Amino acid sequence: MPVEEYTRRGGKRLTYVIEYDQGEYFIHRNGIMKKSFPDAIVTGISAKEATPELMLKLAIGDIETLNGMDE
Repeated sequence: MPVEEYTRRGGKRLTYVIEYDQGEYFIHRNGIMKKSFPDAIVTGISAKEATPELMLKLAIGDIETLNGMDE
């Protein structure tokens, strides 16, 4: 599973670790799971569309908006 570090542009500008793959991603900060998105199909994204690249973009969007997590 690929891993990417991402630093939020706003707020406290904290750095998060994103693990992502086909149809899933997990966001961590300081070793603590901040968000888990384990199955894209549940949200209506087809398996074909749920590429690792899309999962990374969705994770970055969640970090920037703090969607479903605290800073």
